[in-house]
Amino acid sequence: MNERVAPLYEILKLNSRLFLNCLDGMSEDQARWRPNADTNNATFIAMHMVDARCRLAALVGLKVESPFGAALKAAKTIDDIKAWPRLEEVCGAWKAVTGELRERFKQIGPDDLAKVMPSKYPTDDPTVLGAVAFLLHHDTYHLGMLSLLRKQVGLPAMTYREP
Repeated sequence: MNERVAPLYEILKLNSRLFLNCLDGMSEDQARWRPNADTNNATFIAMHMVDARCRLAALVGLKVESPFGAALKAAKTIDDIKAWPRLEEVCGAWKAVTGELRERFKQIGPDDLAKVMPSKYPTDDPTVLGAVAFLLHHDTYHLGMLSLLRKQVGLPAMTYREP
């Protein structure tokens, strides 16, 4: 594995496990509960995270289509989503794209990382490496939201344990 990718690979693995741990034991009703009208629910956040993982996959050369991309793109707000996927489906999509990413990360070379991105991510590094780092941070940001929603619906805190 490319030494520049190795630390990011560890974050990818950790965030992958934490996503599943955040949703572990959560019912469909709990996953769709919102603290208020200005807050997203856990299912929406999880769908968004899968969509972002699919974008990450595309950045590193995989051909992965987001199963929730069309629904999310068509929705101006969370209230526009009428047909919610089951958490099992969201977690399955997460596992599928993550499996492909784990294999791809082992093959990424220096030239792949050095490519300049056509669109800018909010990092000082305009390359694929900077975009990958940002999208893994993006995972972490939303994991905090999922872990808080988990506690708010009465579930125990998210754990760092292996599944």
